[in-house]
Amino acid sequence: MNREAFLGRLRERLEHAVPPGTAHPPGPPPAAVPRVDYPPDPRPLEERFAAALHAIRGRVATADELPALLQAHGVRTAVVTEERVPLPPGIERLPLDRAHEADAGFTAARAACAVTGTVVVSDASRMASLLPRVHVVAVPRDRLVETPGDVLRDLPSLFPEGLPANFALASGPSRSADIAGEVVYGVHGPLAVIAVFV
Repeated sequence: MNREAFLGRLRERLEHAVPPGTAHPPGPPPAAVPRVDYPPDPRPLEERFAAALHAIRGRVATADELPALLQAHGVRTAVVTEERVPLPPGIERLPLDRAHEADAGFTAARAACAVTGTVVVSDASRMASLLPRVHVVAVPRDRLVETPGDVLRDLPSLFPEGLPANFALASGPSRSADIAGEVVYGVHGPLAVIAVFV
């Protein structure tokens, strides 16, 4: 397209009225988080969570399987924010302020969503879940829900002391396709996610 044709199209568009903007202030939020229907699935929530996490390159493991998995990932150091999953022998514990140096971060989820393989982490757990290349997350069975909306509808129960300064819903290892559309894992967070039911 040449310069004159481009400027002509621009002049034509500018002659028309500007579309109305968004009303400010926006209206109030809905009284309740709407329910999103997912396809029916008769499997137990634990099985659905494991399948969803596996589909996004994470995995569920038992405490007995964990040492071999960590060894396979070359984990020699870890930070621990909650003692829900014991640190296997031979792994050096680092203080949380050295999370960027640790091979693994051990956290506990505030909740987990079965249909998406998502875990909810907050405060110090976010740092331990994002900076090390392996995230080991304890998933309490009594905090496993079906959908992310179920988490949002139950925030007062998940955070009885009040909402934290931050919390995140994280689904599997970090991945990005920003460059050339190729998916790369571990760019903005962990390369591997291992969930352990507790």
